[in-house]
Amino acid sequence: MRVVTLIAFVLLVHSAGRMEAEPLGPLPLRPAVALYLVCDGTPCEARIVVRQGPRPTPERLMARVFTPDERLLFWRYVEYVPAEERAGVTAEGIELRDAANPPKPGDLLLDETVRLDAAGIYQIRLVGGAQNSTAEVILSRDLPYGLSCQNGTYSPWNEALSSLYAYVPPRAEELTLVGGPAVVRDAQGKELAQLEPGKQQAIPVTQTETVWRFDLSDPEGWQLRAAGFPLILCPTAEAARAIRASVEVLPDGTVVCHQFQRRIAEMLPRLLDPAKVGTAEKLIVPLATRKEAWLAHPIRATKLMQAFLPMVEHWLRRQNVDPASHWGGSLDGWQEFADKPGREGRWDRLKAIQGLYAGASDHYGGGAEHLALAALHDDPTNPYFGRQELLYRAAAAALRDLMVLSESEVFPGVADLDPYPGMMAFALGQKTLPVFGTAAPHLPPEVRALWAEGLRRVIDRSLPDSLVSARNQSSHYLVAYHAYATGSGDPLYRDTARLFARRWIRGQHPSGFHQEATGPCPSYIGMTHWHEAVYYRMSKDPEILESLRRSYTFFNHTVAPEPDGRMLGGFNFAHRVGEGFYLEQYGGARGILDDVLPEVGLWADAAPSPEAHAKQHAEAAQRVERFLAEPTLPRYPDIGTPRYLYHAEPDRSATWPAREPGSFVRNLSNELVAVKRPGYYAVIYVGKPAASEFYIRKRENLRLPFPGGIEENGGVLPEVRNATPFLGGGLTGFWTPEYGHSVMAAAWSPTTHHGVTLSAPDGKRYWEDYFAHSFELDEAAGTLVVSGRIEGWPLAYRRAYRFGDDALEVVLTLTAEKEMAARSLVENVPFARGGWKARGATLSAGGKRAGEASSDRLTVTDST
Repeated sequence: MRVVTLIAFVLLVHSAGRMEAEPLGPLPLRPAVALYLVCDGTPCEARIVVRQGPRPTPERLMARVFTPDERLLFWRYVEYVPAEERAGVTAEGIELRDAANPPKPGDLLLDETVRLDAAGIYQIRLVGGAQNSTAEVILSRDLPYGLSCQNGTYSPWNEALSSLYAYVPPRAEELTLVGGPAVVRDAQGKELAQLEPGKQQAIPVTQTETVWRFDLSDPEGWQLRAAGFPLILCPTAEAARAIRASVEVLPDGTVVCHQFQRRIAEMLPRLLDPAKVGTAEKLIVPLATRKEAWLAHPIRATKLMQAFLPMVEHWLRRQNVDPASHWGGSLDGWQEFADKPGREGRWDRLKAIQGLYAGASDHYGGGAEHLALAALHDDPTNPYFGRQELLYRAAAAALRDLMVLSESEVFPGVADLDPYPGMMAFALGQKTLPVFGTAAPHLPPEVRALWAEGLRRVIDRSLPDSLVSARNQSSHYLVAYHAYATGSGDPLYRDTARLFARRWIRGQHPSGFHQEATGPCPSYIGMTHWHEAVYYRMSKDPEILESLRRSYTFFNHTVAPEPDGRMLGGFNFAHRVGEGFYLEQYGGARGILDDVLPEVGLWADAAPSPEAHAKQHAEAAQRVERFLAEPTLPRYPDIGTPRYLYHAEPDRSATWPAREPGSFVRNLSNELVAVKRPGYYAVIYVGKPAASEFYIRKRENLRLPFPGGIEENGGVLPEVRNATPFLGGGLTGFWTPEYGHSVMAAAWSPTTHHGVTLSAPDGKRYWEDYFAHSFELDEAAGTLVVSGRIEGWPLAYRRAYRFGDDALEVVLTLTAEKEMAARSLVENVPFARGGWKARGATLSAGGKRAGEASSDRLTVTDST
């Protein structure tokens, strides 16, 4: 004990005797902070302290320190995870803490000291994905510095600072600012703008390589967001001039934000050497030269018609491969700019440029990966296999795009004024990362290493981000992060990709769906399923396979086959768009995991007879011959490519819930009740998953009837995306084996849901209060009771179901709690008609098929 006491005493004396600068902070991470420290070569220490914020959500922290030549000096990732998710994660620098013991406000997340020995500008970059932490940086002596909150929110860190300074770099054209209060002045003190809280202004730049001053009328209460050029706020004009907005000016005058981009600029002319990239004319080979191979397996070849290979000639003709061009390497879109004079013909404008997306090119999606796949796909149908030129072209396209990455480590125009994570997810998952995972392992080490260095900035910046409420967006990161791990070959990023996938699965609803607007969406879930399926094919991660199984199990309960084989199902529970699971966007995992998951293979057509297969084979061969004679570009090659690569005989061993042989009553985690009886199949959505009124706000757009009576005469709705969930215990679907769906509820308007609709005297419509209903299910007795209220009215309802073998009994009881006056009160039953029913659907009551009728029953029949 004496030794311990003595050591503590010595440390305290040492600490007390050392001079320290005033701490820089507190710095809220909302979500990012970058601190630029101007060092003169005299050694200095920087202690980085990050503490948990006031909310209970544990922070996910990424901390990095870069040397003056922007090499990584320190890296740490901190996340709270359940104990079982730590398995297999062993890479140094990842600090996993037990989610069973979450941090309390003020708890330490990081306390690390780094030495700053060299002359130049060090960068300390911190990201808090949950935006629930605060940092301080304590220097052993005062240093000039600047601070950027990147694409997030700037706020006071030192209340004594009533003026701040920012350098305006070369090529800057404007600075867009949101918030205030502040007055922005130029170097001569002339007022450029008065900033007000909540308002957005764009300040044009008339002079670059100068310093602007921000006068803060409320040094304790200002807030800003900024885009247009790197805004690094400094306490002094001298510090701003020393940091120079952290830009790099290349020998040809091009301006970039990172030193790795300088190294890319040096490498690109070598990559674009004609000996490496060839010429389009010599590389292009007509696909018809491989006609025999295409016709050898014509059914699979029809999948290839919609995949990457037909795109190769297009990209070869479009790409700029001039090593001396400002646009050299750009795959497409550069043609709109290259011949324009002055700044209009450049990509290095430090701001969003209409027509460019996530780089110095347009939104070409997976175009660069198409070239890489063509070079690597060993198949007789592919005339480009083994052409290394296509790999160099793919790398050049991607590296040129990385030249545009901003100081905030996001792409201009994608997420430069708003840190919402979903926007960068699109860019990274669709365009930036897949080509890296495919091509980088097959390129020279120096190309792979530089490419990985640049992309690591993007990965580290985005990894801590929260899963967004529109989960299809976050699902892009499954593919993006694993692609980076594969492309870099770095075990550290194998572990971070695994961690993200586990966090993704942890965010899945207990019933199986991944949320859209915090509820299920049977159409948008298709994008999520597609990314999960592609990620599984990349990683063979068994946990994601089980996640997919759970999701398909849930949504398969919402559909059933029509007598003609068409799939239909209700979607009154759709929280995002008005379509059912019969129409999964991107096609979901279908065609990608047909042979892996029976729940997916179930969606394949029935196994054809030998005669039918021969007919399909012949028809596919005719399509292929027509295509090879006159090739056309596929509409969605990125979506179609995995369906070609993983084409296989489906596992058809599963059965639709509606066709299971035995009776059942299933409660899917208090969200969906599915009932199978000998005579019918019924689905009732009983949950209310939306987190708040915000996520069901579109219901206000449906208060008044649509014009032209289209809700009654079968007209086309003006916008099916203007949908809202109609929940409260009505039927989602009612299906019988011989007829198919008779009742099929939708999310388009109150007239398309099963439930009570009240019309007020002013014509506005009201229906079940989303949050006010509850249910009681007795599976053994075969009964379900749903109780609730009509929103905004003193009207309660009780809907009682009894599930007989051959009849579904529904009793509705309405109770007015006080006197009320409504224009009408209707029990709406949405029967599927028109184009939904291949054999037609005719409704009759009291001998009438239209208008008003009085009867004890309503009959629906088809043409048979």
